[in-house]
Amino acid sequence: MEISGILKKFKVWIIIAVIIILGLSIYAKINGLRTEAVRWENQLSAQYVDNQNFLSAFISGFYEQLGLAKMKSDKLNLILTDAVKGRYEKSGGFSANGAFFAAIKEAYPDLSGLNIFDKIVNYVSAQREGYRATQSKLLDMLRSFDAWRQDGLIQSRIIKGLLDVPSERLVARIGTEAWYGMDAHKKMYAIVLAEQAKEAYQTSTMKPLEVK
Repeated sequence: MEISGILKKFKVWIIIAVIIILGLSIYAKINGLRTEAVRWENQLSAQYVDNQNFLSAFISGFYEQLGLAKMKSDKLNLILTDAVKGRYEKSGGFSANGAFFAAIKEAYPDLSGLNIFDKIVNYVSAQREGYRATQSKLLDMLRSFDAWRQDGLIQSRIIKGLLDVPSERLVARIGTEAWYGMDAHKKMYAIVLAEQAKEAYQTSTMKPLEVK
């Protein structure tokens, strides 16, 4: 009887130990997934802002490098933003007779005599590739994030149901406006090609270029 009682107690302790180990394993898994979710969402939120900062730095650098501080205007900002986003690629690109220079010459006839169009081409072309790279990086990050959160029958259910990812930590911020969670996720996927920097990120649409 004593041996039988000891065996029963031993089995009980084994069951308890298994339950504890299993519980700790589940907790560690869930906690690990949460840590990974936080990392992904913070990185995506930061990259989205970085892409907007790239446009701002590009426009500021244009005036500084070419010594055109007195030429600053919303009109020229729009032309430059359209250029870096590929607005003119199907209409002559940066060729002498292309739409890009036509827009600049129409808006700023005085620039024609400054002999700086080669510098403009070099600068805008380089920044165009840089902007394309930042957009591609954001898209790659979003695809990797989606692949991670949708992977595994059980893991994907934990990430979506228990951890509620995308969560409020994922933020698509534009100036004073912000989108959170799935709304932010959709906003980040809405990559645009040409428009005023802030409005492009807000509407994800492209209006015709108007030079008045």
